[in-house]
Amino acid sequence: MFTLAEKTGWPEHYILWELPLHRAVAYQHCALWQSGAWTVRPGPAPEAQYAVLESFEIEETDE
Repeated sequence: MFTLAEKTGWPEHYILWELPLHRAVAYQHCALWQSGAWTVRPGPAPEAQYAVLESFEIEETDE
């Protein structure tokens, strides 16, 4: 929150209660990356990950 407030000038109330979380995470990533900090890029939506996992065929083996 502090990075977003510093970079944008937005008040704390707006960042915490009005800014959608997915946008806040993206903005935070960009602000940190611009400052030279190493960040992990946001991954795909969980629904997309579930679809990939469901596409794998699970084979049962007798052991």
